[in-house]
Amino acid sequence: MDNRASIIKYIIVFMVMTACGRVDTTVSASTHASSEDRSVDSAVVEHRPNLTLALAGDVMMGTTFPETPKGAYLPPDAGRHLFDDCRDIFKSADISAINLEGVLLDGPGEPRPMTNPNTYYLFRMPTAYVANLVDAGIDFAGIANNHINDFGQPGRTSTVATLDSAGVAVAGLRGVCDYKVLERRGYKVAITQFGHGDNNLDVNDLDLLQTTVRLMREDADFVVVSFHGGAEGVKFTHVPHAPEVYVGEKRGHVDKFAHAAIDAGADLVFGHGPHVPRAWELYKDHLIIYSLGNFCAPYRMSTGGNAGLAPLAVITLAPDGKFISGHIHSFRQQRARGPVIDTTNATARLIATLTSEDFPTTSLYFTSTGKVTPRPPQSTMSSVRR
Repeated sequence: MDNRASIIKYIIVFMVMTACGRVDTTVSASTHASSEDRSVDSAVVEHRPNLTLALAGDVMMGTTFPETPKGAYLPPDAGRHLFDDCRDIFKSADISAINLEGVLLDGPGEPRPMTNPNTYYLFRMPTAYVANLVDAGIDFAGIANNHINDFGQPGRTSTVATLDSAGVAVAGLRGVCDYKVLERRGYKVAITQFGHGDNNLDVNDLDLLQTTVRLMREDADFVVVSFHGGAEGVKFTHVPHAPEVYVGEKRGHVDKFAHAAIDAGADLVFGHGPHVPRAWELYKDHLIIYSLGNFCAPYRMSTGGNAGLAPLAVITLAPDGKFISGHIHSFRQQRARGPVIDTTNATARLIATLTSEDFPTTSLYFTSTGKVTPRPPQSTMSSVRR
């Protein structure tokens, strides 16, 4: 019995010592909790989701001006089918953005004088057409462009109010809607648009650009800058690396503008305005798209040559804002119909060619199907550069 008692006593002492050892281990772990928490936090940050954006250029869904004996330039069924071929792409992205080329206005407004009606048009869309944007999944419409002033203050006021009431974020008018912040996937994404012409955030004012971007940076996790700049037409498909003037208007030094935006803190810059696609550039690991051209322009815009090519770019950004990948979906303009799928991928191939010509040292690689990466897969390095 004494031996049994001794054995039992030994077992009890051993269990207590072991328990104390476990307690000590737990205390030791809690002593290092702050450093372990930081490592866990870092891991969480590293595994935060990427952000995807679907970007398109100029959208003008028809116009009620001029009022001709043949009627207005409006698509069938109030434009409800304009985005049939691209709706799913827009809706698959976290944020979809366009440039709205013209005003949303039901009244006459104040049409501005046209020096040459044969070469300069005014664009006035019925306010009900905002439903087409909502149905297509458009989250943001930039309005800093020359056509936002086509119908004076009534046109500007109606456009902003119509987009706001439909839940489409709008920006570009200085002092009215400088930028907007959208919340997606736990992120705050700030978007703005610069352009040329009165009342706009001015694409020529780099000080204003950098001030605006820094303010956006304070409010958001991602900063996206859209711009309407550059001369117009197929003769101006290349980025000139110089200030551009067209019909007497200063339309920006677009690569200088884009670089300044990223230097100030922008994560992504995309442009439109020339009515044709232009080159892309990777600058300090951030993507610049110099023009997405026309996207939905069923009337009163040229669809000949490169002006008929309509890219829809889906861009993926890392949590730190750096470019991960892109996909150029190729469309073509069709009168009264809007963008239709182009299985030849002509738009993607054109952008690849322009990029190699205008920015020969940039680290962007394109596949024949429109995929874009900052570096080529090692196994196919010689075949993907276009």
